[in-house]
Amino acid sequence: MTKELNLPLNMFNETGIYILLNDESWLALTRENIEKITQDYWNNVHKFSDKIKEMIEFQRCQLCPAKGGKDFCDALRPILPLLEIIDEYNSFDKISAVYKSNTDKIYYVSNTTIQEALQYIAILSLTQYCQLGKKYWKYYLGTVPLMNGQEVSKRIYLNIYWLCKGDKEVIQKIIKEFSETMRIIARTQVRRLNLICKNDAFMNAFINAHVITEMLDLNIENILEKAFEKFENNQ
Repeated sequence: MTKELNLPLNMFNETGIYILLNDESWLALTRENIEKITQDYWNNVHKFSDKIKEMIEFQRCQLCPAKGGKDFCDALRPILPLLEIIDEYNSFDKISAVYKSNTDKIYYVSNTTIQEALQYIAILSLTQYCQLGKKYWKYYLGTVPLMNGQEVSKRIYLNIYWLCKGDKEVIQKIIKEFSETMRIIARTQVRRLNLICKNDAFMNAFINAHVITEMLDLNIENILEKAFEKFENNQ
């Protein structure tokens, strides 16, 4: 049976993803909400003990351009405010989600799982907050975080293809560097989350974000070629 949603569109004004919780309230995962409560959350001694904060997993990576600082990894910022709420869910719990793009009046609605909805936070963490991953944000231009992994990887490849002007040698070099960097920072995040999460929803979201980049090495050109052929044959 298809689930019916009554969407109060006036509440989806900011770019981000909105999750309908079990109590019928909406969790707004927007940049503004994330920034507003992250620092207070981190400074709350009842949330994180000094012992946890001092663990090596919470420090900046050796590859981080900002390593050596005393503050915590920036990639944690979109995660910390959500831990208590998200830890009430397991990866495959069914939820409804709305993604508001940065294009006015365009909304994407999906009945999905919590880990798939959290793909948005994982990508945000790895490409907008992580000091090392920031340089890759443009590869995700035009992606919709409610897409399945293969669709996201196709879009990433097409963005890289355009940015490299179709030069296959350069494309393969970029993909190799990009995939390896994302593998490192995604795994680092999973290790951190393993220390502070009770359930696996966030960890699986980051694993899925990592898998998306791994797909770029798995004959993505052949997958795209078949997709184009299928489209042409249906015309």
